[in-house]
Amino acid sequence: MTAWQRRLRAMVAIFGIATVVVVYLSIGTRRTAVRPPPLTRLPPHVTVASEGNKAQQNRLTARDFQMTAAKMQSYDDGSSKWTKPQIYVQKPDGRTFVLTADEAWSGPQQKQKQFMGHVKLVASDGFEMTADQATHSADDAIVRVPGAVLFKKGHMSGSGTNGTYDQNSDILTIAEQAAVTVTDDAGHPTTEFTSGTAVLDRLQHGLTLDMHVHVVRGMQIIDTDHSSARLNAKNDVVTYLELRGQSRVSGGSAIRNMSARDIDMDYSEDGRTLERVVLNGNAQVTPASNGESTRSMAAESLDVLLANDGSIVSATGRGNVRLDLPPSGDSPGGRITARTMDASGQEGRGLTDARFTDAVEYREPARKGASPRVVRARTLAASLDGDAVKDAAFTGNVNFEEDDLKAGAPEARYQPAMNAIALAAPDGAGVSHVTIDQIEIDAKRINVALDSRQISATQVKTTLRPKPATSRGSDGRASSANNMPGLLKQDNAANVNADALEYTSATGKAVYKGNARLFQGSTSISGDTVTVDREHGDLTAIGNARSTLDLETGRVTGSGDEIRYVDTARTVTYSVAPAGPTRGRGVGSAGAPPGGRRGSAEPVHDAQVKGPQGDLHAERIDVVLASSENRMERLEAVTRVTLSMETKSAVGSRLTYHAEGERYAISGAGAVLATVQSMTAATATTPQSCREMKGRTLTFYKATDSIEVDGNDETRTQMRNIPCPAPSSR
Repeated sequence: MTAWQRRLRAMVAIFGIATVVVVYLSIGTRRTAVRPPPLTRLPPHVTVASEGNKAQQNRLTARDFQMTAAKMQSYDDGSSKWTKPQIYVQKPDGRTFVLTADEAWSGPQQKQKQFMGHVKLVASDGFEMTADQATHSADDAIVRVPGAVLFKKGHMSGSGTNGTYDQNSDILTIAEQAAVTVTDDAGHPTTEFTSGTAVLDRLQHGLTLDMHVHVVRGMQIIDTDHSSARLNAKNDVVTYLELRGQSRVSGGSAIRNMSARDIDMDYSEDGRTLERVVLNGNAQVTPASNGESTRSMAAESLDVLLANDGSIVSATGRGNVRLDLPPSGDSPGGRITARTMDASGQEGRGLTDARFTDAVEYREPARKGASPRVVRARTLAASLDGDAVKDAAFTGNVNFEEDDLKAGAPEARYQPAMNAIALAAPDGAGVSHVTIDQIEIDAKRINVALDSRQISATQVKTTLRPKPATSRGSDGRASSANNMPGLLKQDNAANVNADALEYTSATGKAVYKGNARLFQGSTSISGDTVTVDREHGDLTAIGNARSTLDLETGRVTGSGDEIRYVDTARTVTYSVAPAGPTRGRGVGSAGAPPGGRRGSAEPVHDAQVKGPQGDLHAERIDVVLASSENRMERLEAVTRVTLSMETKSAVGSRLTYHAEGERYAISGAGAVLATVQSMTAATATTPQSCREMKGRTLTFYKATDSIEVDGNDETRTQMRNIPCPAPSSR
């Protein structure tokens, strides 16, 4: 070591000692140092452990979320564990969410967090969701619960498994075993939902349920494949319910049963009252009733409105409409089908009016002693009283059917309680038509009492059909109320026209009034009133009665105040009212010569029959027919009898004519003798001559000039020649 180095070392040592002295003097006496507490050794892989932690995330200038915890540990893989964590999230719209748990784990990126133990999510509007465990993603703000989950909000609560909650959209989804309950203010359940899945959209106020949806709403049971419920603003009251797929509803105070593919149920704002139901796809509704049965409605679609008391006040049906009515009071019930229905009603009464259109069919079951009936038409306007049709107005090609009665008309009014139908044809709309007892009735108006089968009609045209030959008696004639009048041909139809008709099926009696006329081929009978008695085969014409009978023995025409045919007697009677004190001439007054006029100063109205027997006048004339053929057997005339033929004439009180042999017998009455005048034709050697014979009873023949006198009256017989009348200038 050199000398300068030794000197330098000495100088440094001296400077160091001096410095120490200066420092010592400046700080005073040295204090004893306090050792820090020993550090706790961290668990393996833990890099950081702390308490009372707080973290937040900001995007732009808005705070996204804030997280606090009692303890936090970070691990060497970047993950973290939080004890008593709390995540506070505030949305731009002001909504806030708080998520708490016993502990939480976060992944390496701190974006996925898993919460365990008493997991609870609380929203600022009162919504709560709880679970045993959950995960939260910072990327999508979705809380996922793999196990059981519970939620509640006001009057609504629910449960399930495998749930998710989207904080951005406020949508809660329960993927399995969903159950939702709505309660009233007292906490009593009002609506309970169960389904495979449930989705609660809190922003859109909707609850969607899927897979085997079952709803209990008071006494109402609802089942469907899929359901969507509309909630009130607080998301705790159901105000609208949509059912989709195999939807069924039973029970309830308003509607007992309803079913369809899809059903929409609209409730009042408080969710207590059902106000409207819309059903689509094979829809059916049965209103509630205290009785054993009630009416039901069905259609492809139904739209039903209800009053506050639950009564149906409007019902609209479209496509394959059906209204079933149970027996009620005097109504036997029935079924109405159509393509459309529009019904209305009143609170407390239910439906009171219904209109059906297109392909209308009204069916009614058989009443006691009657057959089922059906009415078809284009439209039907029905008045309803409870479950019964009080009045039914059909229009458009109306057809009414029972086993023994058929009817048709442009319009018809049916009253089930009255058991009556009225058929009408407005001007220019055709006619009304009824077929009953082999009678076809065409008229402007036809009224039918269905129980008694009494029919009245106006402006009538009828056709009387013969009964089938297989249902006739051994004599070839019908044997019931379907008889053709025996005066007519049994194998041919007959027609009767009149201003009005009264027909009673039980007696087979038809009374035609006003310009009445019956005709069959050349046969006709007319009068102010014509009565056809089909039970007995009788026929009567009264008032200006006229007839033309096409008999096998020749055509016979007749007239009188009355024409009456009695089938049991096989007799046609022509008659007039008996002459009064100033009416008619004496029975014994001289008659006109053959072809001449009667010698009466006062015209007399008598019954008249003109035919093969000649022109016969009397107060009464009976034409007696054969028992099984429409041929004249004999003819009886009484009171004021006059007969005119080509070569003979006769006057007396009674005349009998026998068609076989063409024999006449005429007699007088009391002191008045019968008179016969005859004319003998001129020959080459003998001029024409006429004679008159009087006697009590005179018998003569149509084809001969001989006149026989009753032997008991020979002393009173008078015979004389008379002038022959001048030839007729025809």
